[in-house]
Amino acid sequence: MEGIAQGILGAGVTAAFHPVTLTKVLIQIGHEPVAPSPGTSIFGRKVLCYPNLFKYLGHIRKQDGFFGMYRGLMPRLAGGLIGTYVTASVSVQLKGGTNNLNLPPTKDEVDGDEEPSALAGIQTMAKNTSVEVLARCAGVIVSQPFHVIMVRSMGQFVGGETAYSGLFSSIAEIYHHDGILGFFSGLVPRILGEVITIWLANTLTYLVNTHIVHKAPGGTDFKNYTGAIFSLMVTQLTYPFNVVSNNLAISGSGLAAGQPPNMPVYTNWLDCWRHLSLHRNLKRGSSLFMRQFTGPTITLHDGSLAMAGVRFS
Repeated sequence: MEGIAQGILGAGVTAAFHPVTLTKVLIQIGHEPVAPSPGTSIFGRKVLCYPNLFKYLGHIRKQDGFFGMYRGLMPRLAGGLIGTYVTASVSVQLKGGTNNLNLPPTKDEVDGDEEPSALAGIQTMAKNTSVEVLARCAGVIVSQPFHVIMVRSMGQFVGGETAYSGLFSSIAEIYHHDGILGFFSGLVPRILGEVITIWLANTLTYLVNTHIVHKAPGGTDFKNYTGAIFSLMVTQLTYPFNVVSNNLAISGSGLAAGQPPNMPVYTNWLDCWRHLSLHRNLKRGSSLFMRQFTGPTITLHDGSLAMAGVRFS
């Protein structure tokens, strides 16, 4: 019962903040329906800024109504529940298997030392991280079809299509247009982002807890927070993988959002990465308030800025 209650609570929180996710995904795939306006950076420099989260949401509600802010909610909930269940199940199975591994005893264990050696600590961290990575990857793989449906359902806002309005119609559309592989569009960068995030965050957490926090006064209490802090920091570093994954999920799908002139049809994830990097768009959507226009600008005779031509978003 406790697990069911937690699942319902999680679904409620996801639904409550879904409009924010919708806005972020639309920004990630390059949809900017409102032109940037003149503004000032935190350093006092003149810049062009896109509308913030609330203004963007206001535009969505004006165009699509209240329920339009919940495009893609059902596949997101379905994918989240299935992914979480598979991740937890695989984790339990793997932990049971690794606990039965007969690893050779370390020197400290042979000598009877209470404090584990550095090697033993690294082995434990590596084993736990490997389990976490494999379990998380399994969850991502089974949830990817729902993630693709979610992104394409959200992307319909750009062109006003209806092909991805229902779960079963979405499945039929993807299979008809892209085949089986279409359900896993954008999987590679999403998996890479997860693997790098988990390994880097866990490694940094282990090193800091072992060599800094452990020796500091009151460090034991702080250990409970280092993992969350490093996960948040590393997630910002690996954010571009999320952007590339979502762009690939819709590129070449037949939707207006995934076709020129709104988006090139990418050949693979490296092609997508190179294009977004070239236009400094790998971080778009990471900030929902100070959203500075990163394209070329020109200075007008009155000193104000304006966009210098049209480009792929």
